[in-house]
Amino acid sequence: MTRLRNIMFLLAGIPVLLVLAWTIAVPVDLIRERLESAVAGPAGGSLALSVNGLRKGLFFSLSADSLDLKIDGKPALSITDVKWSFSPGYLVRRKLGFDIKGKIGTGNVGGLIKLPLEGSIKTDRAELSEIPYLTRFNTVINGHVSSDINIKGNAIKIIFNVPDLNIDDSATVIPLLNTFTKLQGALSVNGNTIRLDSVSLDGEKGYARLKGSITGNIMDLSLEIMPLAGKLNSLESMLIGKYIVSPGYFVVPISGPLPR
Repeated sequence: MTRLRNIMFLLAGIPVLLVLAWTIAVPVDLIRERLESAVAGPAGGSLALSVNGLRKGLFFSLSADSLDLKIDGKPALSITDVKWSFSPGYLVRRKLGFDIKGKIGTGNVGGLIKLPLEGSIKTDRAELSEIPYLTRFNTVINGHVSSDINIKGNAIKIIFNVPDLNIDDSATVIPLLNTFTKLQGALSVNGNTIRLDSVSLDGEKGYARLKGSITGNIMDLSLEIMPLAGKLNSLESMLIGKYIVSPGYFVVPISGPLPR
């Protein structure tokens, strides 16, 4: 009976020891370093993560003021008010798993991240104006994006939908860009290449598809425009006229270095 009681005391003490080890023996700086290196991957990769204001909580929880992601050294995405909670079920697979929640502007972010880096994240009505990478196109883009993001190492796949797109294209000369009010599609990030797998735009004056890739800071894109008959004014017809491929089908090349 005494032996059984001692075993029970020992088993009951293991969780306490684990919590003490987490609280005292695991430095915050080590956790931050592991998180940032997991995103960076091998030397020369295009992704970099900064974890700001990281704090430990009880029972293997974490919180941070923000996670700031850069692509090719340029700000790309900031998730604020971040909270992680430990998922012990992944230890049997020799992985660390965390449920994560945060904000992009007023929109919500949630999902599961495992180390080595792998996971899935959903965004719900994240604000496009709070995604710094989009400002590099010299275009003011507003709206709310909902998306499914799958991550495996340096490869990221994103399926997204923006039902309330609002583009102020006063700084660029891409025809009809500010007439589109819906955006949806899929893109992938692999190493230093962003590939637009399938991106479509919809507006009162017609439809468009954006295709191509961005490697490093170099764009190799094309915008296929299919305007609705009778919807264009004379100036809009003149602007896209030189890009005609066939009646009702126009292709605008978008190439060269990204604006700095």
